[in-house]
Amino acid sequence: MFKQSVFAILIFSASGTHADSLFEWTASNIQLLHGSGFKFGSNDRSTITIEHANAWRYGDNFMFIDIVQRDDVGVALYGEWYPRLSLGRVFGKDLSNGIFKDVFLVGGLNASSEPDGDAFKSYLLGIGTSFQLPVPGIFDLNIMAQKHDQVSTTGIQITPSWSIPFEMGRFKFRFDGFLDWVSSSSSGGRPFILAQPQLLLDVGQLVGNTKGIYLGIEYFYWRNKFGIDGIHDQAVQAMLKIDF
Repeated sequence: MFKQSVFAILIFSASGTHADSLFEWTASNIQLLHGSGFKFGSNDRSTITIEHANAWRYGDNFMFIDIVQRDDVGVALYGEWYPRLSLGRVFGKDLSNGIFKDVFLVGGLNASSEPDGDAFKSYLLGIGTSFQLPVPGIFDLNIMAQKHDQVSTTGIQITPSWSIPFEMGRFKFRFDGFLDWVSSSSSGGRPFILAQPQLLLDVGQLVGNTKGIYLGIEYFYWRNKFGIDGIHDQAVQAMLKIDF
């Protein structure tokens, strides 16, 4: 079932012409990452990430698929999908207030193909907001209840995410990323923090104004990995990102 869902998302994100007729905007990219220092399984990992986001009349969607090459299990798949329903648009009200643009009802699905025969899914539901920023860029915050299908209790996940462009002289950069804080009642162990900030240089504009090619690094940090006390992942990954 998970592999069929992956295939459907890939086809959906690649169908830009059709998506443009359904959505107010769409954005897709592919990321190539390589790093070392991971705990559990393979120390060195190469990852292909495919991301897709869109906005429609009553909300927006964000989804991604990680395709990870690991020495211990081969190819592992992991994906997340977050649809958000704009309460302002549904009720025809302007809910912007100071630093807030809108309020959203948020759902979520996380799914993995590993470990073999015991893959997991978790389900999320909560509220979110988008912030008004004094600079160009995006900053969102989602606060959700999370139920892991292998944990008996329901916990909380708090996720800020951001994408901030900036310039230094003739060089254009992006500071992108997210941070997940997950409570112990959701992880089944200790609370954990997973963060993946990225610093990317727009190399496309340096070679003939080609748009949407970025090169940089991602810092991967997972404190109390899988909710296990004292197990911390830290890895710096080389990263190539291409918009399509």
